[in-house]
Amino acid sequence: MKKLLSIFILLQFGLLHKNANCQIINPGFETWSNDMLVPSAMNPNTGNNTYGWWDFNFFNSSFVGSSPISVTRCTDTVRTGSYSARIETKVYTPTSWNIYKSWGIPFIGHEYNDTLGILFNGKVNLTDQTYKPGIPYNLKPSQFKFYYQYRPFGNDTAECRVLLVNGTTPVAGGSFKTGSGTGNAGWTEATINLTYVSGSTPDTLYVLFSSSSLDYAAKNSSVLWIDDVSMVMPTGINQALDADDEIKVYPNPSIGIFSVSQSSSALRNIEFFNVLGESVSKQSLYNGINTVDLSQSPIGIYIYQVKENNQIVSTGKIFIK
Repeated sequence: MKKLLSIFILLQFGLLHKNANCQIINPGFETWSNDMLVPSAMNPNTGNNTYGWWDFNFFNSSFVGSSPISVTRCTDTVRTGSYSARIETKVYTPTSWNIYKSWGIPFIGHEYNDTLGILFNGKVNLTDQTYKPGIPYNLKPSQFKFYYQYRPFGNDTAECRVLLVNGTTPVAGGSFKTGSGTGNAGWTEATINLTYVSGSTPDTLYVLFSSSSLDYAAKNSSVLWIDDVSMVMPTGINQALDADDEIKVYPNPSIGIFSVSQSSSALRNIEFFNVLGESVSKQSLYNGINTVDLSQSPIGIYIYQVKENNQIVSTGKIFIK
């Protein structure tokens, strides 16, 4: 159970058609901002006191120890888009280490090592040097995925730890470790299958990446590149649709009035969810064309599920503009 208590956090998402991939804020690391305390550093978020990916770059400031920058915006090793996140293990100064070392106790069960390269999802206020790992999240994803490249120094190990909690009680968790360099193999997909230890509905999700082992001696100069992070929701799809039984939802996007067509005469229903996983509409479907009115719902992304005998037979994403 201690292994599950290991991290920092998440945010909003969108589902991709059929695969139902729920993506974290800034999943491709395309948004970066200048560090308020360290102008020469950039962090993968939208600025001070905002939610996003955070690191310990601000310890580069002379006010908090003058440690080296460990997370940088990468342009030459990118899977998609323009940027990826490059995490490098650096030796922190005794001054800054004395500040941050105890921060690891609630999340990895002990103090952080004095060499560290960490990226976590949450909110940091550099003005008062406080952080808030974790964001409300009440869904039950089955997997956490990301793409990586790794260049370990010696026998070092890169890690990713994921934890869903309800209050302080673990609901589900999982981790990924690798000590193998990817070399010329390029980008490799990592999949963390989340193991549920409680039937409770989670309220918070934590995520933590490290370019070095969190439990053993970290190795200075190990480098981990991360890109294209996503959460995967269980689809429950176990019934293949025939070509002439395709379900269509259109126009997409629309102002909130959608048509849903199907050729099946089976009793089905369609349910729509907002990005928080809350049901906003549910109705029965009949053979032919059905009309769904979501015009009173706010502008944004919605997920739909079509069920037959309580089994999901189709899922997708719509936009209300």
